[in-house]
Amino acid sequence: MACRTMARVSHFKLKLAQVTRFTRIFQSTSSQNPVVSDELLEKLGSLSTQSLTDGLWVMGWPSPFIEGARPLQEGMKCVGRAVTVRFVPHRPDIAADKPVGISSPEYEAFELCGPKEILVMSSIGPWDSVGGDIKFLRLMQRNVGGLVTDGSVRDTDELVSYKFPVFSYSTTPKQGPAFMQPWECNTVVSCGGAVVRPGDCIVGDQDGVVVVPAAVAEDVYKIAREREEIEEIVKEELIKNPSSPGIYYPFKPPIKKDSALGKLLTSKGVRFMSTSSKPLGHGLQTRKMSSIPTTMKAIVVNETGPAECMQLETVPVPEVPQNHVLVKNEFCGVNFIDTYHRGGLYKRNLPFIAGQEGAGEIVHSEHIAHMPGSRVVYSVLETYSEYSVVPGDKAVPVPGNISLDTATACAVQGLTAHYLVTDAHAGLIKPKSVADDWMLIHGAGGGTCQWAAQMAKILGYNVIVTVSKSKASIAKATGADFIIEVDDMPGTQYEDYNSVDIVQQVMEITEGKGAKCVIDGIGEATYDISLKCLGQRGIFVTFGNASGPVPAFPPLRLIEKSAFVTRPKLLDYTRNRAELYERYNDIFEWITEGSLQIHIDRVFDLSQAIEAHKYLEEGNSKGKVILSIK
Repeated sequence: MACRTMARVSHFKLKLAQVTRFTRIFQSTSSQNPVVSDELLEKLGSLSTQSLTDGLWVMGWPSPFIEGARPLQEGMKCVGRAVTVRFVPHRPDIAADKPVGISSPEYEAFELCGPKEILVMSSIGPWDSVGGDIKFLRLMQRNVGGLVTDGSVRDTDELVSYKFPVFSYSTTPKQGPAFMQPWECNTVVSCGGAVVRPGDCIVGDQDGVVVVPAAVAEDVYKIAREREEIEEIVKEELIKNPSSPGIYYPFKPPIKKDSALGKLLTSKGVRFMSTSSKPLGHGLQTRKMSSIPTTMKAIVVNETGPAECMQLETVPVPEVPQNHVLVKNEFCGVNFIDTYHRGGLYKRNLPFIAGQEGAGEIVHSEHIAHMPGSRVVYSVLETYSEYSVVPGDKAVPVPGNISLDTATACAVQGLTAHYLVTDAHAGLIKPKSVADDWMLIHGAGGGTCQWAAQMAKILGYNVIVTVSKSKASIAKATGADFIIEVDDMPGTQYEDYNSVDIVQQVMEITEGKGAKCVIDGIGEATYDISLKCLGQRGIFVTFGNASGPVPAFPPLRLIEKSAFVTRPKLLDYTRNRAELYERYNDIFEWITEGSLQIHIDRVFDLSQAIEAHKYLEEGNSKGKVILSIK
């Protein structure tokens, strides 16, 4: 018994040492290849292999198509980082020199595979077998992301039962060792005419398999995503207005603005700057305007406190890192969160430039998807300034029919309102076409909740809003089903929510069921009312602190109605470019069709930031407050 146990331990140590050795080899052979993150893998896997091929073609890279690799079964898809095995033709002396057993290169490669890896096996001939059921049982045990080869596989029925994606030239009854030997693990290989480097992204679907080089994977995704969106627009147009595809398709870069496709995309508010076929290689050429100064005006907070802590100062124009753009701001938005940063409620490292949203023109780009001269809107920190550095993925093109002051309003307040009524409630409330649920929104006279009420109606919800009597006309314009008016409290950011019995009115309106969702940006003054207004299994969405933060309360309080509570923030609902663009697309579309009305309440000059903050904090705003930067 002891001898058998020691044998198993010795075998495990030997195996671990071998895997470690090949892991070091893998690291050394791919040290110059960037690691493709799991998030980027997921994004690349969301696109078709055709779009990815298109993206590489636009960048001037060779064909990434692994010819001959076809799915073993209908519906198979795969995405993962490449682990490679290279086969060489059979020769007695090579076969004698090749490591045997678990030290054989293919078995070393198996141990490097997992759910996020694709094993790529470079065969000698299309009909030669790279393995069968016994070999690939280990891949099933490793939960491999997929197997790709330009050769063939055998024991097809068993492989299909293993339930991992297999892409091969064909199936075969031939034995492999008589014709070729696995010779090397995790080296650069040629598979089906495509070069594969360990760590490259492998994507397979029903059209075949492509290799996305890790060195340019992020750029390929951005271009491929844009071109896929363009193709969807073209297809939608041809379905709506049947005509020859030759009017628009195939489109070759660069797309001319006066072409039929250019006009179609412009009418949809789509930018197509990154469709140039100019080879980009591994990096990007710097693109910038020549008139960028070295210094700029900015509103700086050197110490936290009242509005007077902000100062207009001259500071250096920031450097532009890779994958970022420099925006010459025309407008920046003023939001309650700016007052929380300035006042110290939300901690920031001092000193800092105030603000977190803006819109303007790109004057310097280190990002493949953006060109100087493009109008963009964005939400990042430090925007009360003449220039702001923005990550390229957060700079969103502004359609030609949307003004930049309106676009600025769409950033923090617009995006916040959107996620509040679409996602923050976690689907616990249903539109009136499905159920007789009700949404209660506090403070509909201000910017964010004025937007939220309109969006909730666009989405088909039953909506109740609260509003101060002086701003009742704003609430009526949102289209809310019921409006509860409360007294004003001059000089504060909020209203007197105890001046009427809100809970009683909500229960009367909902026939005793209560609200399925309460959206509350007021905070301390309303949280108790909000909880009492909830219906059974309703959700309290608290997102602001106009009257002060919501104090701690025991979870046991939720038991009466099995209620839910969430305290969301915008960043968690704009986690990636796709999610950000999806929200902006909805907002821009609603503005364009006239169902969403944007009210710019006051425009202050950048030098009047103090007055703008006071205007907001005194509860005077009836819409969006912005700073103009000349």
